[in-house]
Amino acid sequence: MTLLPLERYRLFESGDLDDTRAQVTKIFCPHRMDTVGPNARLNAFMHCRRLRNIAVTYVAYGWDVRVNPGELESFFAVLAPQTGKGTFQSGFEQVQASRDRICVASPTEPLSMRLSADCGNLVLRVERAAVEARLSEMIDGALREPIRFQLGMDVTRGYARTWYDALSYSVADLDRPDSMLAHPLAMEQFEQNLITGLLLAQPHNYTAMLNGDDRPVPSRLLGIAVDLMEGHPEWSHTPASLARSAGVSVRALQKAFREQLDSSPSEYLRGVRLQRVHDELCAAQSDTTTVGEIASKWGLAHHGRFAAVYRERFGESPKQTLSRQHARKG
Repeated sequence: MTLLPLERYRLFESGDLDDTRAQVTKIFCPHRMDTVGPNARLNAFMHCRRLRNIAVTYVAYGWDVRVNPGELESFFAVLAPQTGKGTFQSGFEQVQASRDRICVASPTEPLSMRLSADCGNLVLRVERAAVEARLSEMIDGALREPIRFQLGMDVTRGYARTWYDALSYSVADLDRPDSMLAHPLAMEQFEQNLITGLLLAQPHNYTAMLNGDDRPVPSRLLGIAVDLMEGHPEWSHTPASLARSAGVSVRALQKAFREQLDSSPSEYLRGVRLQRVHDELCAAQSDTTTVGEIASKWGLAHHGRFAAVYRERFGESPKQTLSRQHARKG
């Protein structure tokens, strides 16, 4: 007899509609579930292995059902029929799913489904916070809008096939009593790999950014980075921190600086700092302060390179600026 996926982790079995709905709600979210046709006889069960940011489940109802959870809100759901078929609707997309074509539902799009009586559904609950955090790391910037995956996923080719093969192997491995995935470190790596792979394998509204095809950065977003440097040039700004504040990738921000300001973020910041040093040297007295103190205040180390860049910009050394202003006051 062939074992069903995650047989070792049977959560419940029930022939009662209300009980089934309540049990499934515990793992996913409140939802509406109705049987289709007269004289319905449920034969429902669920297997579930909860990890950290992912719950791997296998669900079957034993009867034609309609399930309507609406917006998932706090998690993504990967729905992969292992037997039978399902029709999944999310937003304006609809997919007829089977073993070769599965679904990836996003938290902010309302989800509904109709499942055949023989449908055994492998369902992954992947926490939204974990996916958003990983994508933010991958693009090295903040997310401007929620992640929205394309609903249908063809698992017979490309990255999707590689990802799904790895998932299938891991699900089978979870059924082994000596699975390495029971170790916390292995579990953490498995989840990270699964989330990273999903973001690479399935198209979504940040795919172009991941592939390096960045959209132009609007002037208002570039202005956020510029305002930060102008307002607080003494802070330890980096291209990564500026990109996060503007909600764009580092690559896109650097491209915008080059195209719109003919500079890099680092060059622009250095120019702002040099101007602040020059302005303060012009107003300072040489007997009460030093060039080093002023340069350090604005985030510039006082050394030969600083002096050379200063001279190139202002036509004199920092010491000459300070001394000249003191002489005028005298």
